[in-house]
Amino acid sequence: MLTYLLASNNNLNGTLETLRDLSMLSNGIMYLHGRYLLLNNNNFRGHIPVELGKMSNLKILLLHNNGLSGPIPSSLADLESINEINLGNNSLTGGIPPELGRLQYMEYLILHSNNLTGTIPGSLANCSSLKNIKLSKNKLTGTVTQINFLHLRSLESFSVNGNQLGGEFPMNVYNCAALKLLDLSSNEFSEELPDNYKYSQPVLRELRVLKLSSNKFVGNVPGWIWKLPKLQVLDLSHNSFTGVCPTNLSGLESFIRLEPSPDDAGGGSSLIDDFISVEEVIPVRVEVDGGKLLEQISIEAKGARLELEYVLETLFSIDLSYNQLSGSLPYALGDLRGLTYLKLTHNNFSGEIPQVFEDLLHLQSLDLSANYLTGKIPAVLSRASLSYLNLSYNFLEGEIPTANAFSTRYDISSFKPGNDQLCGAPLETTCAAQDSNASGSSATLGAPSFELLDGTFWRAFEIGIPIGFVIVIGVVIGTLRTMPCARHWLLHTKDFPRHFNKGGYGVFNEPT
Repeated sequence: MLTYLLASNNNLNGTLETLRDLSMLSNGIMYLHGRYLLLNNNNFRGHIPVELGKMSNLKILLLHNNGLSGPIPSSLADLESINEINLGNNSLTGGIPPELGRLQYMEYLILHSNNLTGTIPGSLANCSSLKNIKLSKNKLTGTVTQINFLHLRSLESFSVNGNQLGGEFPMNVYNCAALKLLDLSSNEFSEELPDNYKYSQPVLRELRVLKLSSNKFVGNVPGWIWKLPKLQVLDLSHNSFTGVCPTNLSGLESFIRLEPSPDDAGGGSSLIDDFISVEEVIPVRVEVDGGKLLEQISIEAKGARLELEYVLETLFSIDLSYNQLSGSLPYALGDLRGLTYLKLTHNNFSGEIPQVFEDLLHLQSLDLSANYLTGKIPAVLSRASLSYLNLSYNFLEGEIPTANAFSTRYDISSFKPGNDQLCGAPLETTCAAQDSNASGSSATLGAPSFELLDGTFWRAFEIGIPIGFVIVIGVVIGTLRTMPCARHWLLHTKDFPRHFNKGGYGVFNEPT
């Protein structure tokens, strides 16, 4: 009896309907008692056969990365033993059949990158074994609050990014104690994020990736986000969050505890050059392997979007860009010693760049552009591990640091436009001290010229003495000729005190 049909990663084409006619298989493939049907990564087109629902013993159905079209047949709900359905990256249309809520043993429902429409059926909450729901990059509408996450106690990953979903943040997701990834990005969710003021203990203690970017959230960033002990990737960018950053970030325990070796500094080449594709593990599906979370995510860092096949245990990223956050950059950032990517661009942060960045030994990408930062660029930013830096559109001043080839490691776009008072390489504006040394003069502001004192000054003094003497004599002679009293005083100086005191001092007159 045929129990496996593995034909993945080939150039097979045609339609799946032709599988009915395989004469070598008794009664055709749709009546097999097989457990695994793997036809992913081929060129199959056409509709998914309704007859697939007759494979009652099927545990894994992989049809992703093909050219399939049409609706998802509701007959798939008859696959009572199914563990995984992966129809991702096709051209499927229509809605998600609510009948799928009958699949009690289904752990993985992967329908991403299609053209599915309609709402997410609340009946999926009846699939109590679900670990991974991936519905991203479709055209789904409505909300997610109709899903009772209270029943999805085993849920580890919930990804609906790139749809047209809206409404409020689903508060009952707090009940998913095993959740490792929550991605609601690129939708139309709005209003304020609820705070867990009713909870005495941190929620979502296993969460490693939280992506809420490109929505319409407003208000302060709630406190529970800064208390996720295993969080590695936080992306709240492109919203309308306001307020200030917290002064205490000790709740982000994984950022603080990490002590990676110098050869594995939390990203770097291992995040880009050394990533390998994650192969399907059959029949055992592993979600966490050797510290890696086997989930594809994208992050913006180093001035580009990075598509990651999985989340390394040394990846730590915070993206709060394109919001309305204000205040000073918190000194608590220095406690996040494992931080590799930090993006705070396009906010209202002000004040000086704190010196705490000297403690971030593994920071590789720092974007503080388009804020209201002032003061000088800290020399600690010249650390060699920092491979990307953007400080443009601020109000920084002074000389650009030169240690560790800082001034030549970045081009002008790291500092300009903006920062009109910055000087030094790589800018064309040289600093005042450099101008003075280059010209050989000592025209430093406030410093006197000894050449002037030794030459010109003394010549002017010599010429001025006789001229001043003549002027004084002329004034004296003119006074004597025009003022008789002055002439009398000069000729009779002994009588002056008596004549001066003759007038008296009020009631105190000179005695007679």
